[in-house]
Amino acid sequence: MGCFSFMCKVTGEPALSSSFNGSPVHLFLLKDGKVIEHMYGNYDSYGRVFTKDGMDKTPPESMEWKLDWGGCCDLIFSGKKSDGIAVIHADYWKEGDPFPVEQSEDDPNQGWGEKKRPHKRILEPFHKLY
Repeated sequence: MGCFSFMCKVTGEPALSSSFNGSPVHLFLLKDGKVIEHMYGNYDSYGRVFTKDGMDKTPPESMEWKLDWGGCCDLIFSGKKSDGIAVIHADYWKEGDPFPVEQSEDDPNQGWGEKKRPHKRILEPFHKLY
């Protein structure tokens, strides 16, 4: 699977990743404008975040969506803005804020653009189902 990335719904900046370290982000998996899963952590280049110690492992280890990857791709490429992955940089979303209802735009640089903010390590990444 090739690298890909998305633009933050708030800042308009991409979720960056070297595949070993990445932007701290919230990822929201959407179906019909509703969040069905939520991940928080450092972006891994592949539509997920690293596990707590995943950046220290060889190869790196990432969390998995409960929905199988084929189902995630079906949502991402459904052609409906209300399906797919929405990304918000960690500093711009907190528990209690409204969930996004539309997917993020694709990053044309696939997460390999110019870094504008530091990649601080998320110590307690998580994955929630809704």
